Amino acid sequence: QEVAKADLSGEYLNQLTPKMLKTGSWKGEQFRAYDVEINVPKINRGKKHFVNEAIEYAKQIWIDMGFKEMTGDMVATSFWCFDALFVPQDHPAREMQDTFFLAGKVESGSLPDAKLLERVKNTHENGGETGSKGWKNEWSNEITQTNVLRTHTTVLSAKTLATLTEKDLPAKFFTFGKNFRNEAVDWKHSFEFNQTDGIVIDKDVTFRHLLGYLKQFFSKMGFPKARFRPAFFPYVEPGLEIDVYH
Repeated sequence: QEVAKADLSGEYLNQLTPKMLKTGSWKGEQFRAYDVEINVPKINRGKKHFVNEAIEYAKQIWIDMGFKEMTGDMVATSFWCFDALFVPQDHPAREMQDTFFLAGKVESGSLPDAKLLERVKNTHENGGETGSKGWKNEWSNEITQTNVLRTHTTVLSAKTLATLTEKDLPAKFFTFGKNFRNEAVDWKHSFEFNQTDGIVIDKDVTFRHLLGYLKQFFSKMGFPKARFRPAFFPYVEPGLEIDVYH
């Protein structure tokens, strides 16, 4: 009844604009009344995806330990993805059931520097200058040129090692990024996943430093209880795996 009797004639303004404040035209005007205690729809603010938050957090751990980030393309030649890491050219991981190969005009990439290519080729065939016997397989430039979606971020470690000179040392690098493998999708597997790895190059670093860096990283990630186990990988010696207690 009070509203019905009230004089609601005239014009009321709904909002106060920057222009009105600047010119002073708001003076003498009538503004619509607002009840600041009335219920209004809840608006959820935007926020980062929890995976992106975890990645940024993990990156900061490496940076705090003095590491410099490596970045690069998700597409790599088999040379950088496999051959430079001493994975034999007939290894099962290099078959289509495990790796995504590119087709068409981007099926093959360019070969690396001829001198580097020859060194890697010799290491595979007969061990080269390493003291190893190599894989005793016949090298194929056609295989090493095939483009793949990188199956690990260690591609970037290999590329970085190939470009470092004496004046760049000592150095510490890390990478964090997506990888792709031809996995059957289930509750704990996908065809893409994130991986972190890195390299430390110095005259005085030892295997114990590696264990220390890994333990510090996982401790900062919230897993202080960790154990190391010996494990075989074609491109490192000695190799290990780390388990954390959750």
